[in-house]
Formats: sequence, C-alpha cells, structure tokens
Amino acid sequence: MDIKDIKKEWNAKILDILKALTRICEDHGLTFYCCAGTAIGAVRHHGIIPWDDDIDVIMPRPDYDRLLEIAKKEDFGKYELVTPYDNDAYPLYFSKLSDKTTTLVEERERPCVIGLFVDIFPLDATDDDIDKAHRLKDRYTKIINRLNAISTRNTFGEYMQLLTSTKTWGRFAIKTLAFFCRSAIRRRLIRQMDGMSHLYDYEKAKNVQVYTGSYGYREVFPKEWLGKGKTFPFEDTTVLLPERYDEYLRHFFGDYMQLPPVEQRIEKHNRAYLNMNAREPIEEVKKKLG
Repeated sequence: MDIKDIKKEWNAKILDILKALTRICEDHGLTFYCCAGTAIGAVRHHGIIPWDDDIDVIMPRPDYDRLLEIAKKEDFGKYELVTPYDNDAYPLYFSKLSDKTTTLVEERERPCVIGLFVDIFPLDATDDDIDKAHRLKDRYTKIINRLNAISTRNTFGEYMQLLTSTKTWGRFAIKTLAFFCRSAIRRRLIRQMDGMSHLYDYEKAKNVQVYTGSYGYREVFPKEWLGKGKTFPFEDTTVLLPERYDEYLRHFFGDYMQLPPVEQRIEKHNRAYLNMNAREPIEEVKKKLG
C-alpha cells in the first residue's frame, strides 16, 4: 500500500508517537537513541528522510526491561506498547509504541492488528570477543526465523511447497508442529530469546548488539559509542543519537551523507491494510483483506 498521497499525515502521526515515547521515557528516567534511517534523517535532513516511512530507536536492555514493566501498570492514553508477551498474534520479538486510534496490518500472511508505530529495538550486552558475538547473532537469527515460520499463515499449496527443497524442510517441520501447539512453541522461542538477551551484564559489557536488527554482523558495535548521546533537531522536536554518531553511522552505512540513487529512494515497509482514523478488530480487517 503506497502512502505517498497521505505522507504528510502519516509522518505527523509517527512523529507524535515518537514525542509520546520521549515523554514516557523522560518521566521514568529511561534512555533511547534514534538508529538506522531515523539517525541518518536526524543528521542529514534534520527530520524524517523524505522517502522513509518509519521511525526506529534502540533502547539499552536495562531501560527496555523497565519500559516493559511500566507498560503493565501505566495507561499511556491513546498509545500502547505492543510486545510479544501480551499479544499472541504479534510476530516479532522487539516492541512497538503504537497509536490505538489507527489500524495497521503490515503483512497479510502474518495478520496482527496494531496501529501506526515507532519501533523499539532492545540493545543487548554481548560477548567482548567479536567472533563469539557474531556466533550469538547467528544463533539468535535461527530462533527469529522459527518465530517467523510459526507466525506466517500459508496456503496449503505454499505449505507443501516447503517439501520440495531440503533447505526448507526445517521450516516445514516447525510449521507442522505449530499446527498442533503453536502457542507453546511460541512461548518457548521467546524464552530462548529472553535468555540470550540476558546472558551478559549490560553495565560491564564492552560490546552491544541489536539481535533483532536487520544489518547482520554490523549490529555488533562498541558500547562506548553510545556515551551520553548527542542531540539533533528532528522536524519540530529534537532526538538523541549515540554520542559518537559518526562512527556509529559509518559502521552501518559507510558514507551516510551521500544520497542514494533515485531508484533506491523508496519506502521499504509492507502495509496490507491501513485505517488512519480508527482502530478496527482483526475479524473485520480479515474480511476486508479477503
């Protein structure tokens, strides 16, 4: 679903969510940093990249865990924290702060109703040895892939197609098991990710990594880059980036100040269904999706 005709309204809503997250974190003494394309936007455009369609932040694991606990007790008004612990249909491990007055289903194959959102990625301590940290990333990715497999609804034909290649036999097996005990498998996978995320003491760690990030081994970097953070203007507000933001961004993107080719200036996220003005129940959305 292309949002170019509603881009101004879309950006305004996700910016409001970011401001709400900032207020929540300021009230409770929590820290987060803008990351990925949002961080580039802050430095290069002083706002959302014109062709970007989301806002991403990273939050140190101790703060992230506190946020999860706060969300259990506190009413965030028109916003809600969507997590894998309180929504069995939610197919991801990281959390989102979501606008409850909107409806969004990102993927038809993984039908989960949320609202427009800001992604909140937990930033975990990892091994001081980079090679070991990379191996942990590999193990974690396998668990994420299993969670993806049991969360994705396939047609019978697509399901049987998994038997045609030895590379997809594992996915076929876990999807078959999930047919009988999906909730139990899901809880087990989340416990495994929780365990790996808390293997190391964040305060003592030399390196950190975003296990749920999409940049592979680049997700591992020195914790010292974060520091106290550096503030940048962002649209009509300000945001915090890692203090050594230049090293951080070059680690991920190289020359991040160079604009990408025109053909790469596109939105990258899926939207199977969208209602910017109201929250709809999943049953009604499924009828509209067909």
